[in-house]
Formats: sequence, C-alpha cells, structure tokens
Amino acid sequence: MIITAQDDLQEIRIRIMYKFDNNNEQETESTKPTAMSLNEASQEVLSVVVRLCGLLLLFIGLWIAIQVFNEALSLYKNPANIERMAVAIEAGSNIDKSIVPIRDSLLGEEESVAKTKTENNPDGFRVSYFIAWVVDLLLLLLLARIAIMAVKTGGELALYDAQVKRLARHIVRANKKE
Repeated sequence: MIITAQDDLQEIRIRIMYKFDNNNEQETESTKPTAMSLNEASQEVLSVVVRLCGLLLLFIGLWIAIQVFNEALSLYKNPANIERMAVAIEAGSNIDKSIVPIRDSLLGEEESVAKTKTENNPDGFRVSYFIAWVVDLLLLLLLARIAIMAVKTGGELALYDAQVKRLARHIVRANKKE
C-alpha cells in the first residue's frame, strides 16, 4: 500500500474539519487522551517560550522606536547637537581642509587672500557639517527600520497560534464550499 501526499493532506483536512466543525465540547473532550504525551507537553512548552521571546522582541522594538523618535526630536529642537558628529567626520576625513585648495583655485588669488583672513570664522561653509546631517539621518532611518522589523517579528511570534487557527478556519470553509 502506497501512501501519497494527497492521502496525508486529506487526513489532515478531515482532522481539522472534525476539530473545528464540532462545537460540542463534550465530544471533543471524550476524544482527548487523559494524559498529555511527552510530545504534546514539549510542544506546549516550546509554544510558551516562542511567545515570550516574541513579546520580548516586540517590547525591544517598541523601545528602540521610542528612542529613535526622541533622538530625532532632540535634533529638531537643538540642531547644534550634530556638531559632535561633524567634528568627528572632519577629524577622520579632513574633508573641509581638502576642499580649501579647490575653493582657492576657483576663487582666484585676491578672493582667497580675503577668505584666509576670515578662515577662522566658525560660521563658514563646512561640508563635514552637511555630511554629518546625512549620516545621522541615515542612521536614524536604519534604526527605525530595525525597530519596525523587531515589532513585526515579535508580534508574529507572540500571535503564532492565532495565525494557525485562522488558517485552519479558512481550510474548513474552503472544504465546506466544495
């Protein structure tokens, strides 16, 4: 006797239909064994562990999202906080110092002499400042994306059984229509 996948699927459908089609709890209680097998107990324990991990991941994702929002709000209220990153970018890349010769060649000698006199002006144009804004915003977007994925995955893990039951109900409805 050869058992095919089709036979297995038919048997699963029959079991699901019987379980969800019968609303009589007495009948389902009488078909349950009195003592849970080791396999069922381990599945229950694993289900609880998965749900707890899902809740933990969900709360971690929410905490990260709140922190990202607070940091973005902090930069909005006080944009001078970006200065630390701009100084770090300038120290690592010397991008502002490397642009000075290009600027001098474009401006000419007379204007570059006037610019060197006002070079110590902290209000001058600095590329590192704008690069710091771009890097900071990209980092905030990356962290926000990670937070969204953590919340989504945590929610799916926490609601695992609900999705399986919903799928079983859809299968039962599809079989009733046929």
